[in-house]
Formats: sequence, C-alpha cells, structure tokens
Amino acid sequence: MHGNQCRQFSVCIPYLLAAVLMCMTVLSAQTIWTEHIIDANTYGTASIYVADLDNDGDKDVLGAVLEESNIVWWRNDGGSPIQWTKFVIAWGFLQAISIYAADIDGDGDQDVLGAASYSDEIAWWQNNGGNPIQWTEYVIRSAYDFAHEVYAYDLDMDGDMDVLGASSYDDLISWWRNDGGNPVAWTEQTIGSSCDGAKSVRVADLDDDGDNDVVGANLYDNRVIWWRNDGGDPIQWTEFTIDFGFAGAHRVQTIDMDNDQDQDILAVAYFGHEIAWYRNDGGNPLTWTKQTIGTGFVNACIAQAADLDGDGDLDVAASAQTSNEVAWWRNDGGSPIVWTKFFIEENFERAWPLYVCDLDDDEDEDVLSASSWAGIHEVRWWENSGPGINENQISTNHSQHLYPTIINSAAMLRAGPGSKLYDIAGREINTASLTPGVYFVKTNGQITGKVTVVD
Repeated sequence: MHGNQCRQFSVCIPYLLAAVLMCMTVLSAQTIWTEHIIDANTYGTASIYVADLDNDGDKDVLGAVLEESNIVWWRNDGGSPIQWTKFVIAWGFLQAISIYAADIDGDGDQDVLGAASYSDEIAWWQNNGGNPIQWTEYVIRSAYDFAHEVYAYDLDMDGDMDVLGASSYDDLISWWRNDGGNPVAWTEQTIGSSCDGAKSVRVADLDDDGDNDVVGANLYDNRVIWWRNDGGDPIQWTEFTIDFGFAGAHRVQTIDMDNDQDQDILAVAYFGHEIAWYRNDGGNPLTWTKQTIGTGFVNACIAQAADLDGDGDLDVAASAQTSNEVAWWRNDGGSPIVWTKFFIEENFERAWPLYVCDLDDDEDEDVLSASSWAGIHEVRWWENSGPGINENQISTNHSQHLYPTIINSAAMLRAGPGSKLYDIAGREINTASLTPGVYFVKTNGQITGKVTVVD
C-alpha cells in the first residue's frame, strides 16, 4: 500500500473478461496441507486420539506408544503453530497399541483407556485433575490375549460409558458393562467368540431399531462382521458377515457415507491393500453393497471419513504402513461415488495411526498420524489450509485464453456485492492488505477472474 491508497477489487474485473469467459479455464480446488511436528522423540506410536483432557477449551493429543510401552498425552499450549508439552500417563503398559478417551466415571472430565498387546490388558486411567493432571490406573481386563483395540460407547443406553475391546489371539469381541461405583465396577459380556484375529470394534444402530449394534474386523479370516442387538439382559447378539473376503480386515468405522440417513461402514484391508465402504441397503436381514475407494495402498491401517474439503460431503483419509503414505480421497459424488486420491504425505515411514479432527479450531478438518516404528519417531499433524487453486486450461476455443487482469499494487479496485478475492492457496484475502501476487475473483461462489498485483 502506498500512502493512503487501499487496494480493493471490483466486480468490473469479470466484466472486463467477458469476451473470454466463454472459454474460461477450469479452476479446480485441492486442499493444501501444512505439516507440523507434535513430537520428534517418541518411538513407535501405534494409536492417536484427541480430546480436551485439561478442560481448557482446546484439543490435546493422546498416544499409545508401542515401542516405549507408554501411554502419553501432549498438552496443547496454544500458539501458531500450536506448541505442545508431553506428559506420561503410564509407564510399562507393555506394547501399548490402542488409545481412547471418554468420561468413564461420569465426573465431567475425560478419562483415558488403553489396550496393551504384550501385557494383554484393557485398562483405564481416571483423570483426577491438577496441573499437571494426576492419573489413577484401573485394569478392566487382564489376560486378554493380544488386546488390539479399546473403544467406549454407552452400549446398553443406560447413561454411562461402557467399554468394548478386540482380542486378536483369543478371537474375541467383548464389552464391559459399566456398573458404576467408586472405583467403577465392570461386568464382561462376549459379543463374538469366533473372530479370528479380531482387530477392531465399533458401535452404531445399523438396523435403525433404536438400539446399538456392533461392527468388527477380523484380520485372519478376512471378515467384516456385524452383530444385531436382540435385546435382553444380558444382551443377545446375532452375527452376520458383511464380507468374507476383505483380506486382512483391520479397522472399521460406522458413518453415514452417502447421507441417506442410515449407518454405513468404512473399512481397510491390511493384506488386501484396500479401502472400501459398505453401503447399508436396508432389509431384514440387512444387505450391503461394497464400493471400493482405493487400492494399492500397501498395508492399509486406518481410514476415517470426514469432510476434508468443506464441500458438504464425506471424504476419506487413511494411513498405509508399508507404502509409507498418509493420503486422502476426495468424494466427487455420483452413484457409485467417484473418488480422487491426493497425498498428504507420501514418505512417512511406517505410518500407522491416523486421526481426523479440527485440531486448531479453525472450522476445517486436520489430520494426525505417527510413525509406528523406531526409525522415524515423530508424531505429526497436517493443518488443513483450505482449497488451493490449480489451473487446467480446457477451452472450447483454443485460440482464446483467460488472461489475467494486471494491476499496479497502488491501484484502487472497488469492491462489489457477491465478489471475494482469494490467493493461490485458496484463502480469502482482505483487499486492504494486498501484496504483489496472483489472486482469483469469486462472484457468488464461482471463480470469474484472475488478478495479478505487481509493484
């Protein structure tokens, strides 16, 4: 800015380009990711979860650290980029492999749950408050052979949080009913007892009958399964196999992928190197249609659905342990849904854990992951910086092109209703603080012009 002159863009810019808008280039948006390191000295993190542990209004990060056999959390200290302070919740939780957070004791703060694959435990840590937070450990189940996952949900809908788990070597999917008390007492009930290599468990009302059903993934018999809740005390379950041939089924998520008001299933195949979702087609019993999202994703570990590009539908982010990828697939709509893959990080050694949330509270979805091996010992997050803009010239009249409007940095451009200016990273720009660069004009949500600001 020179003197008192301010730079404002004008809706007249699109009109100056009216002669070429008939053959305007197509401008497609890609989400831009900015990498940040949470911790560069934690060896072999196998699971990540995000929760506000200290009740200060921002999001902290939890980790199950397999190689160190620890349960840890990183306090969000704010700042841009966010600064982090690491605390250990538990030492000697042998081969900690899964982490979750929920208010187990109903006291209004977030407690922590973990699964340990070597010490064969499902445990929880009571949040006692304080600065730093003090924790009390309680074992829910010991001798749970190769405990692989822990999850919390009010399965029996009695107002408190129950706990679910997957045992890979006992071939069990189990739940522990929260019976209250201080300390909390638990009653174990089996959901599935023939789950060869049980790896994952989730809860949703799949058949829309008002109670909670259960979904599981079995690594060794390649099955994605659901159990219908038939009620009773204890709850009775009927098992149905959704897919018999999903090679190395490793992780499931329940979510309404197609926005048709029922719960679908997102899953990854570790041996099949695949990400797929199963459309809930209704019926009694339920029928399912498998739709593949991505293949060749070598040793796919975790996938999570979220609206990553802010366009109102669900995209998918995922991690792959052997191809060392953290990637996302854009939902391009259609029936079946069409997917376009983009890398978030294409060389992150032994990427295993993955978590999607709005970590920095800027109203878009960020992505977290970590190396699960000691070679690279980083926990990272990728800030979603919104849609960048790429130019792909496809003109119906190849003798014409969309040339930019070029203005001096001191120029005054009058703003008009319905028009906004964006930089090449897709960020909306305050026209009073323009610097030299390339900008795009959007009018009523459509890109209608290009402006180059020069000194």
